[in-house]
Amino acid sequence: MKTGAGADLAGRLPADEIVRRLRREGFRFDNQADGRTFSVTIYDLEATDVRRVWGASGPAGKTAARLEPDDRLRRIVTRAASRTLLALGLDEGQVLVGTDEGGRPWIAGISGTMRPSPGEGEARTERIRRVKEELAAKEKELGVRATLGADPEFLLQAPNGRVVPASRYLPPDGSAGCDSVVRRGVRLWPLVELRPEPAEEPAAVADAIGRLLAAAARKIGREPLIWRAGAWPVPGLPLGGHVHLSGAALTSERLRALDNAVALPLRLLEPPGAAARRPRYGALGDFRRQPHGGFEYRTPPSWLVSRRLALGVLSLAKIAAEHAGELAGRRPLDEDALRDAFYGTDRAESGEGEARLRKAALGFYEELRRTAGYRKYAEAVDFVYEAVAAGRKWDETADIRAKWGIPVG
Repeated sequence: MKTGAGADLAGRLPADEIVRRLRREGFRFDNQADGRTFSVTIYDLEATDVRRVWGASGPAGKTAARLEPDDRLRRIVTRAASRTLLALGLDEGQVLVGTDEGGRPWIAGISGTMRPSPGEGEARTERIRRVKEELAAKEKELGVRATLGADPEFLLQAPNGRVVPASRYLPPDGSAGCDSVVRRGVRLWPLVELRPEPAEEPAAVADAIGRLLAAAARKIGREPLIWRAGAWPVPGLPLGGHVHLSGAALTSERLRALDNAVALPLRLLEPPGAAARRPRYGALGDFRRQPHGGFEYRTPPSWLVSRRLALGVLSLAKIAAEHAGELAGRRPLDEDALRDAFYGTDRAESGEGEARLRKAALGFYEELRRTAGYRKYAEAVDFVYEAVAAGRKWDETADIRAKWGIPVG
């Protein structure tokens, strides 16, 4: 397994640089904050040891007798620890994660080495390491067949600019349904969310999305509304284009492949104002495990702006999931300067940052072209990268129905 920036990163970098990088990626960092603090040992996104820390100032601090959090809190702290290491290019290590009364995590410390507790912690680390190694060998021998799903969003806007709640037309639990956001403690249902049936082929998922758009059109009727997708079509309402994957194990290598194959070209195709959604939404390596055993890749914005873009994104996710190992040798977003450019933290030279990102994306495109997956999905992938090379941006003011063959009005 390839480690992004080297397993000794936390030992080599000054503490203030680690804090800068984590804050860039959307993490809260505070080694003085009060609250519950847990020491979480991670090996390739898996928690091998979680325990309460009392009065510690770093991962080597004193721990009390073993006291694990409940299931919800454990999910919160382990996901925060996993994403922290992933953001720093590490595949293993130990992170101190605190939580406030609302369960929001913050990072209190990090070590680039693993320090599992004696006994059960060490044994669990070895069990997970062994399982991961066996799985990697099996994937290399037999290949990976990823099944794709998705839950892309769009919104409905009246001619006067007002967002019309999707809940007016669609149920919360439908295949073409509505999704909620919380504003000032109030839950609202402004977004349309499409939930197509999973399939192995990207075209099958894209076709299912087209049918759900047609179903939504029948329910919404001839209301004079604009259907808008993208990343940030209306300030304060970021849209997601989460991709669901099963049949491909959740590993840091696979998430990094997805970041470079999917998030990087989409970053170059989105209009400039879309950067406002990051890092709270659209952070690199954002994932969520699913009860069915797969995972949800949460970084992309809504790619419903056209059917061709949707097919391209789904094809890229398929290739990245199935050929992550082949793509590990050249991953531009492993470089800290390119991550700065991705998040727009180099705004003083944003034009230069955009040029560096484009060059990096086109270099990764050459790596993709060497895979068997590319040969199968070349037309869909080429569409995305030809747009990147031409410097095109999608139009978030446009009505998406035209690009999906849905009658307007």
